[in-house]
Amino acid sequence: MSRLDRSRTERPCPLCGEPLYPWIALPARANDASVGMVLSDEPENERVIERCENCGVAIEAKVEVDLAEEWRVIGGDGERVATPNRSSLQAIFGVEGWAALPVLPGRLLLTSESLALLAERTGMKIGPVRTPLSVEAQGWMWQTLLNGLTFHPNYFREVRAGRLRADNSRSRFGYYADGIVTVLGGALAVLVSVPLELIAVAIKRGGMLESQVEGRAAGATSKPASRA
Repeated sequence: MSRLDRSRTERPCPLCGEPLYPWIALPARANDASVGMVLSDEPENERVIERCENCGVAIEAKVEVDLAEEWRVIGGDGERVATPNRSSLQAIFGVEGWAALPVLPGRLLLTSESLALLAERTGMKIGPVRTPLSVEAQGWMWQTLLNGLTFHPNYFREVRAGRLRADNSRSRFGYYADGIVTVLGGALAVLVSVPLELIAVAIKRGGMLESQVEGRAAGATSKPASRA
């Protein structure tokens, strides 16, 4: 990971308006190592993720966000919204190696506080925010633990999906070494990840945020807020 300038940016949080601060830096290429590796000094070779220290939301630097679209992609058009939890135990453990980072439904990395703010900014009302047990969150916890051991982030998921092969990997050595690590360490990671996620759910730090949509908020206009 690169050495980030942690000072506040000029960009306000799209949800609460407070300053954003650099949080993590990720490689520009999805298959490049993201855990324990020093990134290039060239800005075009990395993606900086900024976070709000007030509401907890995070977003990639220099990326605009449409709040109405963010609400829609997490299920806001239906009866339930769900999204990865940036304040989860697995996100805290994994940081830049958190396995849910590449599978976000939108551009915002939400916490329970920022999910409630997103609903408010789009003129909607939600019930209590929960972090329930889920198959997806359990898989992210397992993969996050393995990401601390492999050269390629999310090796198992990327190979299974056909996106990562020996010929497009960082190196053939790294590709096959990651295969060995995943096979040998996968079972042990299950034994650790299952109780960890159970503990996380018990302390409201589970990997998935979920809430019921209760309809439009009182006094909300028919058209939700859009650009932020």
